[in-house]
Amino acid sequence: MSGRNAALLLTCVSAACVAVGSGKASHAGASATAVTPLKVVPARTPPFRVPRYDTKGTYPQLRPRALDLRAVNAVLRSAIVADQRRYAPEARREHAHLPSTDRGLYRTAIDRRYVSASTGVVSALLPVTEEAFRGQHNGDGWLGMTVLVPSGRRVAITDLFAKPNQGIRVLAAAWKARIRQTDARTCLHIYAADYAPTAANYRSFALTPAGIAVGSWEVEACYRLVATVPYSTLRPYLSQLGAAVVAAVRQPH
Repeated sequence: MSGRNAALLLTCVSAACVAVGSGKASHAGASATAVTPLKVVPARTPPFRVPRYDTKGTYPQLRPRALDLRAVNAVLRSAIVADQRRYAPEARREHAHLPSTDRGLYRTAIDRRYVSASTGVVSALLPVTEEAFRGQHNGDGWLGMTVLVPSGRRVAITDLFAKPNQGIRVLAAAWKARIRQTDARTCLHIYAADYAPTAANYRSFALTPAGIAVGSWEVEACYRLVATVPYSTLRPYLSQLGAAVVAAVRQPH
């Protein structure tokens, strides 16, 4: 959803049509419908097609209703498949040096605290395990997916802010402030580069009823981290699209 896109993308979320890339917004008027929650059901994680790997877990799908949700469900599944494709070369390299009896693991799960779903947007932050052998360090992390309903268009962390660099700095500062209140506070100092305010470090997020939840990958002795930043902290920095999707967040059925 880059502003460099020559085509003007109109995304209707909640009661407003946001013109992405044009900087303009107009009300949809009588054609707009109220945002309502959707039902989320677990689906089996697609098979990770690397030899000697087990696939376990679930990921979210939306229960069909009057709204056509096929595009959204397809994108939610494709997010898992894309993550598997990213990990597959590393998995094959690592297994080449392991005993043939070792089995790897690819697993996703649904954490209800980090899921929202409505007729405007669906968002989830899934705990993910990617291990060449059981108990491998650095194998646990998070996979975020935020998708507009019913178009199925993905929303990235940079799409949420009018000035992405500034917005991510504010998000990172608030996120780290919450981590400092936990036993993981030393991780922010030891592995500072992994928590620096970059789009790559904060790409795994979900829009939840409580705020923006962001997860980070396991780093050596520091297990995967997660914290939720309230929308009140971020609202002054949101883009028009960001404000619209935040307004459309609902607790799923």
